[in-house]
Amino acid sequence: MKLKIIVTICSAVILGALIGVSVPSNSETTEGVGLSVSAEKDFKSLKKNADLIIHGTLDGDYDIKTQVADAENDVYQIDRVYTAIVNNSFKDSKGNKYKNGDEIKVVYPVGFKQKENGQFKDHFLSLSDEIIPIESGEYMLFLDELNGDFYFSNINHVYKKGKDKRFNNISTESIPEITEGNIVNN
Repeated sequence: MKLKIIVTICSAVILGALIGVSVPSNSETTEGVGLSVSAEKDFKSLKKNADLIIHGTLDGDYDIKTQVADAENDVYQIDRVYTAIVNNSFKDSKGNKYKNGDEIKVVYPVGFKQKENGQFKDHFLSLSDEIIPIESGEYMLFLDELNGDFYFSNINHVYKKGKDKRFNNISTESIPEITEGNIVNN
C-alpha cells in the first residue's frame, strides 16, 4: 500500500507540473486530475494496509501546508493538515502506542497551485474530482506514515461516526460502514 501512495503522489506531482505549465494563466478550474488509489474490496485488506488505525475526534479546522512539487516550474502541492485527538488506538505498526488524548496531525493532499512572479495563480488543480469534506466529529481513521507525516491510507475510506456506534464511509460506497468491533475482531 505504501508503494501505491508513493507512486500516486509522485505521479500526481509530475502530472500536476505538466498540467500546471500547460494551462493558460487566466483560466480557473477545480477539475481533478483523477489520480487515486482504488477502494479496498474488503475490510481485512483495509485494516492490513494501514500503518495506524485510530478512533479520533476532529474539529473540522485545518491548516494549509504547501510544499514544492516542481521547483523548475514553481508548482506547489497544497495539503490540508487536520489535528486528530485520539480516543482509542487499534493498530500501530510503528509501535508509537498512541493513547486517549494524544494529538496526531493528518495530512490530506488536495491539489496543486503554480506561482507566477512569486504569487499563486488563481488556478487550482485538484487531485480528485471531489475533496472530501472533513467536518467536526468522530472518525475511524486508517492512516499511513510517510516521512514522519500521517496520510489517509486510502481516501476512499473515510469513516465518520453516525448516530449509533457505526462509522459511515463518507467518501465512497466501498465498505459502507464499520464498527469498533470490526477492527477488534477481524
